[in-house]
Amino acid sequence: MSANDVNAQSNNAVEPLLPIEKKLIGYSLSLGIVLLVILVVLNHLYPAQL
Repeated sequence: MSANDVNAQSNNAVEPLLPIEKKLIGYSLSLGIVLLVILVVLNHLYPAQL
């Protein structure tokens, strides 16, 4: 890529997120947090036997 290509890409305006994209981000973050909490609870109830 030439310097002109890099400058052209950096000058492009950033488009705002669509409402559905915001919902998908929220759902994925909340799902990750819920699954992490479930993992922590299960690890506390059933610790690994070494």
